[in-house]
Amino acid sequence: MTTLTSDQEVDRRLAELDALAAQEWTAYGDRLRDLQGREYETEEAAAWDELRGVLDTLEIEREGLRAAPTPPA
Repeated sequence: MTTLTSDQEVDRRLAELDALAAQEWTAYGDRLRDLQGREYETEEAAAWDELRGVLDTLEIEREGLRAAPTPPA
């Protein structure tokens, strides 16, 4: 990961991570939209596992950004 050098860059990256999370939630919904019954149940479990993995990865990066000290501008 590239070292971020300012609070402004951290804020920008946090906003990007929020946008990525929103995109992932949309993709999750799109993936399940037309499914029903057993097909939905099976696909939803896989889709949820994938979504949780991505969201967990994004959260780890968020936590790192919040915890990292930034040098003065």
